[in-house]
Amino acid sequence: MDQYKQLVIGQVVRSIKGRDKGRIQLVLDLLDESHVLVVDGKKRKLKNPKKKKIKHLQKSNTVLELDSCINDCKIRKMLKAFEEKEEVH
Repeated sequence: MDQYKQLVIGQVVRSIKGRDKGRIQLVLDLLDESHVLVVDGKKRKLKNPKKKKIKHLQKSNTVLELDSCINDCKIRKMLKAFEEKEEVH
């Protein structure tokens, strides 16, 4: 259970529960010890991030740099490589 507490802002995660199951997302903010805000640039944009329980996410070892001029288009481009990578398996 300790692995879930090690999420950081900018980390790439995969949803393992809910309507967005299987989607690659990016951690936008840490709310408390059990919830984060995630975005994917498509269905969940920066204006309307998804509140997600940490235990419903599978973390990756990749942390992307979020700068001050981040937008939905940049998020989609960054996450596209991970989506293509996972489809191959």
